Amino acid sequence: MKQSILAGAAALALFMPGLAACAPKKPEPVVATPPPPPDPEAWRATMPPPAPEKAWSAPVAKRFDLSNGIPVYLVQQGDLPLVSVQLVLGVGREANPAGKAGLLSLTASMLDEGTKTRDGAGIAAEAARLGAELGVSAGDENIVVSLDSLSGSTLAPSFDLMADVVLRPAFDKKVFARVQSDVVAAIQAGKSEPNEVARRVFSEQLFGASHPYGQTSAGSEKSVGALKLADVTRAYADHFHAGNATFVVAGKVDEATLKAELEARFGKWKAGKTARAPVAAPVAPLKTRIVFQEQPGAVQSVIRVGTLAPARNAPEYWKVQVATNLFGGMFGSRLNMALREEKGWSYGAFAGVGDSRDFGVFQARTSVQADKTAESVQVIFDELKAQSSREPTAAELKVTADSLVKSLPGNFETNSATARAFVQVPRFGLPVDAWQSYGMNVASVSAAMVAEASRAQLDAGKMLVVVVGPRTVEIEGEGGAKTTVDVVAGLKGLGQEFVEVK
Repeated sequence: MKQSILAGAAALALFMPGLAACAPKKPEPVVATPPPPPDPEAWRATMPPPAPEKAWSAPVAKRFDLSNGIPVYLVQQGDLPLVSVQLVLGVGREANPAGKAGLLSLTASMLDEGTKTRDGAGIAAEAARLGAELGVSAGDENIVVSLDSLSGSTLAPSFDLMADVVLRPAFDKKVFARVQSDVVAAIQAGKSEPNEVARRVFSEQLFGASHPYGQTSAGSEKSVGALKLADVTRAYADHFHAGNATFVVAGKVDEATLKAELEARFGKWKAGKTARAPVAAPVAPLKTRIVFQEQPGAVQSVIRVGTLAPARNAPEYWKVQVATNLFGGMFGSRLNMALREEKGWSYGAFAGVGDSRDFGVFQARTSVQADKTAESVQVIFDELKAQSSREPTAAELKVTADSLVKSLPGNFETNSATARAFVQVPRFGLPVDAWQSYGMNVASVSAAMVAEASRAQLDAGKMLVVVVGPRTVEIEGEGGAKTTVDVVAGLKGLGQEFVEVK
């Protein structure tokens, strides 16, 4: 019995290590892992919601006349003591006599080159002393003398300087020779810039060389080089007078102060006998014609496709404006999406109507890689045909209208921008609340009206096409092999009338 007990104890002793191994262990303490630090850039992964749309209404101008009949449009805005003044002379290249293209532009360039009391350097120095900016520019239909000034004690002397430039130009013979030479040099330099060449060729081909708009407002080397000082003085006497003048002013100035300042300096300015000459309407293209001008060494081709369009104050203007904006007036337009996003042949392609008091001009404009010139022209034709064949969807129409209306506040961000915007009121004979009614006019255009305007305006079979670029271009293919692309042959292969100009 004793032996059995001892044996059992021994066996139990032998088994105990196994039991010890099976016994539950005391749990190890858990050490918490710290969370990773927040990513400071995580917010970029989620697009923020749009802010509530702010209500905005365009400013309205007050109108009054000086004692000699010069109309004045005043837009009071801003908290800073700043004023922007635009003196608009409603005359442009239509006033150039035959063979004297560029005369009105050259005359405008002479105004701030010296007066009877100051030379050009003196004018610039006086403007700087007053903290003002004074400039003169000549467009296709207007000449503008602009003044940006403080509205306090320096406003009166700033108006003195402006009046001196406008009413008492010196027209010095030596200065004329220098300015004339500078203009000719600028025209010559433009021949090396494909976009400028395309602009000139397009004007001449659309309007005809004998039409006032057949040349740019700057004129040609030949026409400007042949001008005499007597031509300039005569043009000034004929066209720079109160009867052609309008003031547009924006900024922090009250009506009584502005009227007194303008009346004191311009109230005795007399109206001349000449009015703006009527401009004959050219004939729109009756069939598509491709005009090519070689630009040796160019790596891109500049393309302009267009035709005549309604004038700014024409009844059909709004539906054409919406139709052309859908076609090419915004980044998401059909034309830009096709040439830039789908094909990748261009950095951008845009289209629209250039406003005019007589007639507008529709243009589609782009620069493309030269080896895809003909293909790009064909894409433009295809997009014109596609838009003319159907109505826009409700979504397309909304995006198009929004891009026109919601970009409008950008036209009034500064006094200068506001003044330039309101120049359109007298220029086109628009109502004084034209900008307030802009959104309503855009919203009145229906999808059916866009389709109607597209069929009438965007006819691919009646377009002028201007291409400025290389005649041939060499491209690298697979394995480094070089291939020569014949740009001219490609354009001719489109099956349209083809003309090459030198």
